[in-house]
Amino acid sequence: MSDEQWWRKSLTIADFALPDAEEILKINPAELAEAKSRLGFNAEHLGCSDFWGGEKGVFYFKTRIARSMPRDFLGEYLPEARERGIRVLVYYNVHWINVEFGKQHPDWLQVNKEGKIIDFLYGSGNSPCVNSPSWREWSLQGIEDLASYDIDGIFLDGPAYYPGTCYCKNCQEKFKRKYGFDIPREEDWKDPSWRKFVEFRYDSIAEYLRDAEKTLKKVKQNAIIYMNSAGLWPTWIEARDNRRLISYQDMLGAEGGFLYYDLRAEPLWKAGMTAKLLETQSGGKPTVVFIAGANKGWDEYLLTPAETKLLYAETIANGANPWYGVSLRSAEGPGALAAGEMNRFIIGNAEYLEHTTSIARVGLFWSKRTADFYRASIPFADFHPKEVKIEERKAADYFAGFQGCYELLVRSHVLFDVIDEESVKLENLRKYDLIIAPNSACISNDCADTIREYVRDGGNLIASFECSRYDEYGVMLKEFRLAEVFGVKAGRGVFGPMMMDYMSIVGDHPFVEGVSTKLLPCPAFGVEVIPVTSRAIAMYNEKMPARYVRLPPLSKNPAILINKYGRGSCLYLAGNFFEHYYSYHNPDYRRIIANAVRLMSRKLVTLDDCPQTVEVTLRHQPDKRRILIHLVNFTGEMTRPIESTLLIRNLKIVLHGFDKPRYAKALRLNMELDWEEVDQNVVLKLPVLQEYEVIVLESCQKPFD
Repeated sequence: MSDEQWWRKSLTIADFALPDAEEILKINPAELAEAKSRLGFNAEHLGCSDFWGGEKGVFYFKTRIARSMPRDFLGEYLPEARERGIRVLVYYNVHWINVEFGKQHPDWLQVNKEGKIIDFLYGSGNSPCVNSPSWREWSLQGIEDLASYDIDGIFLDGPAYYPGTCYCKNCQEKFKRKYGFDIPREEDWKDPSWRKFVEFRYDSIAEYLRDAEKTLKKVKQNAIIYMNSAGLWPTWIEARDNRRLISYQDMLGAEGGFLYYDLRAEPLWKAGMTAKLLETQSGGKPTVVFIAGANKGWDEYLLTPAETKLLYAETIANGANPWYGVSLRSAEGPGALAAGEMNRFIIGNAEYLEHTTSIARVGLFWSKRTADFYRASIPFADFHPKEVKIEERKAADYFAGFQGCYELLVRSHVLFDVIDEESVKLENLRKYDLIIAPNSACISNDCADTIREYVRDGGNLIASFECSRYDEYGVMLKEFRLAEVFGVKAGRGVFGPMMMDYMSIVGDHPFVEGVSTKLLPCPAFGVEVIPVTSRAIAMYNEKMPARYVRLPPLSKNPAILINKYGRGSCLYLAGNFFEHYYSYHNPDYRRIIANAVRLMSRKLVTLDDCPQTVEVTLRHQPDKRRILIHLVNFTGEMTRPIESTLLIRNLKIVLHGFDKPRYAKALRLNMELDWEEVDQNVVLKLPVLQEYEVIVLESCQKPFD
């Protein structure tokens, strides 16, 4: 691969946030570059402005937009980075402006519906509006000036909209020119004009990125550009839509490795969730998961080495590159040294980690339309302050349900990809035996038609609750768009809440094999459906009138149904089943879905007697006939942050239907593994699993090639 394509190779990206303008004078460029090289970084985001407290026009490179330039640090630093083989992407802040600087440029800034300038970003700061012509010109001039240096590219932190914005003069005029009416003043998801405003904000961010890319590449064609894009969470609030943005980026990255405050509230597999989504949305371009070294928001207090290694492992195991960010003063802490260990592993084994693709046979559907137009909680992040309230539009929380389904699959050792609306095309779906749509309520006619044809042609579907009950803008329909696939008709709608109520298994079926009891807690909300061609294997009981009373009889409402549709089949769960799992981790819920996945898709791998807290992914390099087994061990001591992982010894791994490999090797242990063929399966034993292992199988093809 040519040097011009360096960003398609394995990257270990550093970001040691540089200090303010006074301290920048004391830094030795050679020592800084050497510190990064010593920790195994081969690329970096280099901050070249005093952005502490927000951008204030103080830059560390020659630019026509600078109010002052204490030092041309960029010019001094680039030769030192080059000497050590470090690619330099300049960190360029386009989302945060110092309040005092903002007072000099009020026409740049985002405004809420009361006409008040946003001045509390990160506790104190303004946010620029991409539709401000004067700010746009100012920021693009800075990009043009950066392009005169021998840089490898630019990373844009932002742009983004702050919650409740933007009602500035420029946005109001542009919106009215485009749509012919004013921006709505209230958040009303039933109002078509509000939906237009959501789309307008997405388009405005994409238009700025388009112009930024054009500005950079007009001067330096071989430089790359990418931005802080969206991870796996609802994105309408800051208006970054990866599908609209990817055309103007050379890589796709998001903050999937930023862990905030009480880590018990953070998914163990947050980095992997993000990496799976980015792989789907990147169109084959490289992906990056941004890992904050600190336990946010204590930005100077690093995560434990174990948490750091697991964030790296999740990133690599799902095909992404790691970015690791800490303050300069924290760059020699234990967490940073752990990052260095992982960096050296990546660089030393790059030939096994580059240009791999997933071989999962299950697709988990992330519906951006549902996250936007149904109802979905928004996780805490720097740009999502705790005081943001999300309108209670529907009974269920789509994001919580999706996370519940994701966790259930990981804990069941299921191999799966995350797919989105753009992925729902027959040529994409046909590589999967099974699609899982956890309460994917808002889907278009085209999307429903494709899923219907996929199942009719022999694919399988697991769906829950109000899946397909709304159009792509959240308008309720008279009938589920996938009613025929579910084998039901819509009844009188949602019922509940049911906080101490039950459902009963009423039929024998392999899906309920191993369930501990026929009487199960039911999800908080159900939806009334009338079976047409489907068969119920569980029914809701009538509602409990109180605690400690006689168990009510069965109701007429089915809870779990199975249906044959064409050559495929569907398991439909008539309640917010996965959200219940997210909250309570009911083991029988997991068993039902694990059974269904086992019967509705081809089994590729089994981990015998292995804790649920080991994630497994399988990737391959088809041109090299090489299979990679990634194992991430989250088995800690029942608290977070994880201080140490518990070793798993003599882990038996069975690959079903794969070719016999020429040899097998564990990369982190750096040892060849014995294997045997048993009943046309490849069986290996891993002596010990620490936080992470990658097993390479040479000359091995996947079973369905």
